[in-house]
Amino acid sequence: MKLYFLSIITFFSIHCTAQNTSTDVWKTLSHVEMETSMDETLGFEVSEPIFGGEVEMIDGSIITISGYILPVDSENGTSILSYMPFANCFFCGNAGPETVIELDIPKKQSLVNKKVTVKGRLNLNRDDFYSLIYKLSAAKVIEVEN
Repeated sequence: MKLYFLSIITFFSIHCTAQNTSTDVWKTLSHVEMETSMDETLGFEVSEPIFGGEVEMIDGSIITISGYILPVDSENGTSILSYMPFANCFFCGNAGPETVIELDIPKKQSLVNKKVTVKGRLNLNRDDFYSLIYKLSAAKVIEVEN
């Protein structure tokens, strides 16, 4: 009986570790659809994210994710992490909004266009269409690839 429970615990430990890679996190974040509706107050159409169950499950979780710091000039000095390098990123029209995350760390010019790994708390943005749909609070750069 002990061997049975040990086998189950080992299986789930390996499975959870395998699901925790950066690529898996980006894959999970891809489970979102954008719904366009008219905002009567603003007088124009806005897009609202409809997050899939897998994304909802990690809302508020601490995640580790790798990507590229984009050269973005923002008023509040935040940085943006992209799944793809600048030439292929969301802002160039080559990807969707699920491939970028707003980081609450100050813009780091020395890291622009470099692949980094960051860790922080994932927050889903359901209603502020002036911001990205994903935000990483308390973000810290934990690795920079050369």
